[in-house]
Amino acid sequence: MEILECINAIDIAAMNEIDKTKILCFFHFKETGEKYFNMVLISNLFQKFGFNPPNTSRLKEKITKGKNKVLMISKENKGSLEFIPLILQKLEKEYGLLWNDTISIESNSEILDEMKFCGKRHYLDRLIKQINHTYKNNCYDACAILLRRLFEVVLVLAYQHTNIDDEIKDSSGKGYVMLEQIVTNAKVNSTLKLSRIKNEFDTFRKIGNFSAHNITYTAGKKDIDDIKLNYRVMLEELYSKAGLI
Repeated sequence: MEILECINAIDIAAMNEIDKTKILCFFHFKETGEKYFNMVLISNLFQKFGFNPPNTSRLKEKITKGKNKVLMISKENKGSLEFIPLILQKLEKEYGLLWNDTISIESNSEILDEMKFCGKRHYLDRLIKQINHTYKNNCYDACAILLRRLFEVVLVLAYQHTNIDDEIKDSSGKGYVMLEQIVTNAKVNSTLKLSRIKNEFDTFRKIGNFSAHNITYTAGKKDIDDIKLNYRVMLEELYSKAGLI
């Protein structure tokens, strides 16, 4: 977790000096695994978080003595402080899940502009952020597969919005035909009236197929870079056809 994320998640600025110390030490413990502290480290943590350095002698007195103490003199590491076990358990219960986030995706518009394309549907946001995240972290096969999936989803949404999705339903009438068949229909569909970007549809489909099904193929950065401009143009047009912008 970054410092700014911690500040946004926990209103540290509103806390008193003892509680600040408790949270800052817990942050350091969760980030580094280091369970021993000293006053120099604690003073540095205050400054890293943008707070004025404390009077270390006075603060040490407050955090190790009296009813509000949160740290104790370590018996295992001479000259160091460590959490009182009960305090650490309470911190883990209250804030520990912030370090076990299985929902948030770190991304920053690496390929797809999140300011432009996010905020329409939650499931689209997650796909877009996953695409950006995988690209940033060199997972190009994963990125290619996700690009194909987003293309398929938005294309189906365009059919739904124009009330012609019966044209791409499978024989059961409940699901949709394969993407290849949808693309074939889309390229000649007079209701969708797509621009010339439709000529790139097979490229968007195939790059994901290669990464998913070709035994010896692995996607590289250039494979993604070669299509990202046309992909953005396609996505903007299909967003419009799907009523998302």
